[in-house]
Amino acid sequence: MAHAVLNEDWSYYDDKKKKLGDSSDFACTERWEVDYLVDKLKKHFPKKEEAAIRSAIEACCKQVGAPHPREKFVDCVVKRLSN
Repeated sequence: MAHAVLNEDWSYYDDKKKKLGDSSDFACTERWEVDYLVDKLKKHFPKKEEAAIRSAIEACCKQVGAPHPREKFVDCVVKRLSN
């Protein structure tokens, strides 16, 4: 079952990604995408420091092969933050 963060409204992200190309993959190299995901995750993990969230994202960027399918990528980050 997908984490609640994936059930949120991603329309801003999707619209911006569509203008740039494919919206189904998460690009670790795009700062705005990382910042967007950090903001989403802060709502679900309010006790986690931003540095810990960014560290989990960075680790998943290395773990999940590029291109990074959004659902699989977010699942990786959530699992790291849940431990």
